[in-house]
Amino acid sequence: MDDPAALRRRRVETSVRKLGRSGSEQHLSDYDRRRLLDRRLRFTARVLPWSFLTAAVALSAIVVLLPVDAGWFSFAWSSVMLLSSAGFSVYWVRRARLGVSESQTTELVVLTVEIVVWGVLLACLALVLFPMLDPGDELVLSSTLIGGIAVGVFPTMMFRGITVVWISLVGAGLAGAFWTEPGTSRYVLIGVLVIFLGSLYSGTLLLANLFERRLRAELVAEDERDLVELLLNDLEDGAQDWLWETDSRGIASTVSYRFAEQVGLPAAKIRGRTMHEILIGIGASRTDAGRKSLALLAANFEAGTAFRDLTLQVVVRGDTRWWSMSGHPGSGERSDYGWRGVGSDITHSYHQRQNILRLAEVDSLTGLRNRYSFNAQLSSRLRDGRRVWLAILDLDNFKSINDRLGHHVGDDVLRDVASRLRSVLRSNEICGRLGGDEFAIAFDDIAFDDIGNADEVQERFQTILDAFERPFSLVGNQIRIRASLGYGSMPDDADSLEDLVIVADLALYHAKESGRNQIRAFDASLRDRATGRARALLDLRRALIDEEFELVYQPQVSAATGVVVGFEALLRWNHPTSGLVSPGDFISVAEETGLIVPIGAGVLRAACTAATTWPEDIRVAVNVSQVQLRSSRYVESVRRTLNEVKLDPSRLEIEVTESLVIDDADRDVLVQLSALGIAIAMDDFGTGFSSVASLARLPLDRLKIDRAFVAPLDADPSNSRFAVLRAVIAIAKSLGLDTVAEGVETERQRAIVIECGCEVIQGYLEGVPIRAAEIPDYLNRRLGGSSRRGAAATTE
Repeated sequence: MDDPAALRRRRVETSVRKLGRSGSEQHLSDYDRRRLLDRRLRFTARVLPWSFLTAAVALSAIVVLLPVDAGWFSFAWSSVMLLSSAGFSVYWVRRARLGVSESQTTELVVLTVEIVVWGVLLACLALVLFPMLDPGDELVLSSTLIGGIAVGVFPTMMFRGITVVWISLVGAGLAGAFWTEPGTSRYVLIGVLVIFLGSLYSGTLLLANLFERRLRAELVAEDERDLVELLLNDLEDGAQDWLWETDSRGIASTVSYRFAEQVGLPAAKIRGRTMHEILIGIGASRTDAGRKSLALLAANFEAGTAFRDLTLQVVVRGDTRWWSMSGHPGSGERSDYGWRGVGSDITHSYHQRQNILRLAEVDSLTGLRNRYSFNAQLSSRLRDGRRVWLAILDLDNFKSINDRLGHHVGDDVLRDVASRLRSVLRSNEICGRLGGDEFAIAFDDIAFDDIGNADEVQERFQTILDAFERPFSLVGNQIRIRASLGYGSMPDDADSLEDLVIVADLALYHAKESGRNQIRAFDASLRDRATGRARALLDLRRALIDEEFELVYQPQVSAATGVVVGFEALLRWNHPTSGLVSPGDFISVAEETGLIVPIGAGVLRAACTAATTWPEDIRVAVNVSQVQLRSSRYVESVRRTLNEVKLDPSRLEIEVTESLVIDDADRDVLVQLSALGIAIAMDDFGTGFSSVASLARLPLDRLKIDRAFVAPLDADPSNSRFAVLRAVIAIAKSLGLDTVAEGVETERQRAIVIECGCEVIQGYLEGVPIRAAEIPDYLNRRLGGSSRRGAAATTE
């Protein structure tokens, strides 16, 4: 009969292993199951201590700072939480970093105990403190505990049973706390909690399955690699390998024929010499790399540790060869048994590998250094303590060359650019292609005898940029290539290579913003601007998820009759801390990152949905950026939105900014939209670069005159302002376009635009932006409100 204690121990082990199963191991062998479990435990050991220790510190701080008199409980709970977390963290850190590990069962027991301890602590925290708190602090505690559940799920997600224990313990504690709430609110809270925990567990299972598939794929790949190596070793030419053997003192006591042949000496002259002496005799110590390899070989011999693939350069019969040697300490009954191993002549493969490495350092298209090689050489100069300048150069119009002439012509341009850069570089300057049409140039203070001021550096970079002044001859055409350049220096602007690249990139971005074909040096304000843009990007992503964007509408009226003809919807960002943010402060960031596409899609849907509640003769338009026009399937997305909200295409008008419609691809998209029956309007006319000829090429229905033409009409009583405005309106009429004057704020301005022949007026004189819910009341207050012609929606 089994010992009762042993029987109980086996039952505990069985229970713990069931908790540790992932749910997809039924087809695995015991060996593969153990390997998979070891990988999962390794992942847990890396993640668990830091996440739980950080959470313990945060939870303890929150509990202590809660404005509630819980007596000794708060400090006692925090002490237990911190001490238990520290103890478990020490265990897992030793497991992850020091290689100190117990059996898999022991580790699963420790993991289970830790989860149970934490679950009980969090449950007790909810049950004890929740009844004492006011509603606001209850929300803080609930949010903290729900966050604690999420913290515990991630490290344990690959152990389905342990995850269930964790969610159940903390969830039960929260449910008990919610039960103390009065009235029906307890049922609502518990219901929401159950839904959250169910969703969290479902998502955890999905993520755990993805992780486990990856772990299993890694195990399969390792098995296949071992099999391939075994097959390759069996198929290798035996003439390239030989065995070597020494006694405990490292002396070659037994010398095989193949070993003697490779050394190039008779076996009698080899026998009795140490392996170290043999290798020195054939020139293994002539190079620094060889001396390091011999030192490593001696260290392994002295420590009694095995080594593998030790590379040595030797000279045999006047021929330089490369060897790879592996060995391990022997075992046997003989007291003088020392080392045995295998050596291989890898000369051919070594030269092939070196050739591959050389190719890996050179950009195959331009022949310049690639990013890896450039950074390596720049790092070497920085290690020498030199003052280094780094410039990043980017071609301004390369994309249009690729689009118009083809990628093969673009490749020729990059080759010619590299050739011109090489022609102006000095011997102590390095140049590389970072990727695409981006190049890097660097030099150190050795480039100048005496740098008096920053102008010399600027002049040097200007000389490099001047290499692009002469047109490029490609496909029978003279093509002019322009470039922008930004640079920074170390240690003035940065304290590491990574930071130096960042500052040069920021300076390049500033150069392109300044009008392109420019040179800009880094200054501290650029970093602040980049930080602000990064923060704005994070806020934009959150705003998109939290639906913080809203539309307000500004009326448009007929200049002839004064009746309402529509509304222009204006996008606003209701920031939780900054309040309402105008589009001018965030649209550029949204365009650069591509977030303008989902934001614009939301604006389109909201504006179209609002228009369905207006009279049927009111038309709504959406202002779009070039990024949206060039996004995939934009026309299809507009068609789908109209179908889903059931808005007739004739009631939709798309507004485009004048300065953006400069590409044939944009024009094709507008033509497709016009073919659907959608009207096209050009916004802010007069502020961009469009010619009358370019206007005639676009399928436009309306021209919106920018407020810059309207605002000066009060200040300047001369006829010059009238003449300009009248000319713009005359151009629109000659093209068969309706006109809208924006920014009309005074009676004088309205009288002048009417005199000049403008059909529609928009501005504060006729009404401030209002919400969609206020539009029906506004229309009823206007005389002639039944006569309406159109409205416009914009993200501006």
